[in-house]
Amino acid sequence: MAEERPVGVVRERRFPLAVKLSLLIAALLALAIVAVSVYLLREEQAGLTTEMTKRGLTIAGDVASSARNPILANDELTLSLLVHDAMKDPDIAYVILTDPAGRVLAHMDSALVGTPVQRPAGLPVAPAEVTIQPYTDAQRGRLIDFAMPLSFGGVPLGVLYLGFSRKAIDEALARARNQTLLVGGAILVAGITAAVVISTALSRPILRLSAGTGVVAAGNFDVALPVKSHDEIGVLTDSFNRMARSLREKEMIKRAFTRYVSREVASEILKDPEHAVLREERREVTVLFCDMRNFTPLSERLPPEEVVLLLNEFYTLMIDTTFKHDGTLDEFLGDAVMAVFGAPILHPDHSIRAIRTALAMQAGIAPLNQARVAAGKDAIGVGIGVSTGEAVTGSVGNQDRMEYAVIGDSVTLAARLQAKAQAGQILISERTYQDVQDLVGVRPFGTLEDPATSQPVAIWEVLGLTAEA
Repeated sequence: MAEERPVGVVRERRFPLAVKLSLLIAALLALAIVAVSVYLLREEQAGLTTEMTKRGLTIAGDVASSARNPILANDELTLSLLVHDAMKDPDIAYVILTDPAGRVLAHMDSALVGTPVQRPAGLPVAPAEVTIQPYTDAQRGRLIDFAMPLSFGGVPLGVLYLGFSRKAIDEALARARNQTLLVGGAILVAGITAAVVISTALSRPILRLSAGTGVVAAGNFDVALPVKSHDEIGVLTDSFNRMARSLREKEMIKRAFTRYVSREVASEILKDPEHAVLREERREVTVLFCDMRNFTPLSERLPPEEVVLLLNEFYTLMIDTTFKHDGTLDEFLGDAVMAVFGAPILHPDHSIRAIRTALAMQAGIAPLNQARVAAGKDAIGVGIGVSTGEAVTGSVGNQDRMEYAVIGDSVTLAARLQAKAQAGQILISERTYQDVQDLVGVRPFGTLEDPATSQPVAIWEVLGLTAEA
C-alpha cells in the first residue's frame, strides 16, 4: 500500500485534469479556427475569381460587339479608341484586336499595329472558341487572359485578347487574411483563458461528464450517467442526461426530415420517427413538372446574388402553391420543380388538383413579374406539363439517406410535356384530360410520343376551369 501511493500521487500532480482539459480545449479551438479560416479564405478566393471572370467576360463581350463593324469597315481609328477606352478600367492590363491572320489591328501600343501578335508562352493564339486562362506575367503580375474569336455571319473577323489583373483579388484576400488572423487570435486567447479558468474550477467527478460528452460527440446519444450526489455536480449530471435525451429526440427528427422534404411525407414520418420508412407501392398519380423558361441566358446576365434571389422567389411560389392544393414536392431540378398528386397521401381527385395547381402557378407569375418589373428586373415565364398514370412510389436509398421517389412512365411523359410547353402554357396528357374533361377548358395541341408504348398520343393545352369546377 505504502509503495503504490506515491506513484499514483506523483502521476496525478504531474498531469492534473485542469491542464489536460485546458490543452485539449485550446488545441481543438485552434484547429477549428484554422479550419474555418482556411475554408472562408478559399471560399472568398473562389467567389472573387468567379466575379472577376464574369466581369472580364462581360467587358470582353462588349468590346468584341463594338469592334465588329469597325473591323468590317477597316476603321483603325475607331478600333484604337475602343482599346483605349477599355484600358481606362484599372483592372484591365491589355486589350489587343487582331485579324484572322494574327496581324494586330488595334493595340494599347500603337507602334505594334500591323505586326504579328505576340502571346506569352502557353496562351492560345487564334482560338476557335472563347478561352479563359490564368497566368503570371513578370511585369504585370498575376493575370486572367480572355481570348475571344470575332465573327460576323459565320465569317471570321479576328480575335480579341483581353488581360484582367488579379491584383484586386490578391488585395481583398490579404485584407481578409489579416482580419481572420486578428479575430482568430482574439478568439483563441479568450478560449484558452476561459478553458483554464473553467478547468481549474472542476474536480474529479467531471471525468464522468467528460467521458459522457465524448460518447455524445461521437454521435451516440443513448447515454445516461448515474447521479451520485445532490450538489452542483449532481445538478450538472442531471442536466447532461436531459440534454442527451433531447439530442436523441432531435436527431431522430433531423434524420426523418433530411430523408423527406414534403410536408405530407414529413407528417407521416413524425407519427413514428424511429421507424420512418414509406413502403414501396404501385398506384395511380398525377405528376406536374414546372420549368422556368430562358433561365440559363438570364442567369448568365445576372450577378449570383440576384440569381439566388430569383430562384428563391420562384421556389417560394411553387412550394406554397403545391402545398395549398395538397401536392407533394418530389424534387428540385435547378430551375424546375416536380410535384406529385395522389401520393403518398391518396386523393381520388389528384388530376384536377394538379391542374388547379398549374393554373395557380401561372396566375402567381403575373404579380411576381409586376414586382420584378417595378424593381427594374427581368420578367420570367414558366412552362408546365401534367401527366396522369400508374407509378411506383416509395422510399429509395439506404438507412443513412433516403428520399421519397415516384418512378414511372407518367413521370417521363410529364417531363416531355413540360419541355414542349411555352412560357405561360399548361400541357396535359390524354389520360389526364379523360379525368378532367368536364372540369377544364382545353384545346388540342398535337401529339407526343408515349414513353410506355412509343406511340403518339394526343395532348391538350389547358385554357382554364369550367363553371362546374
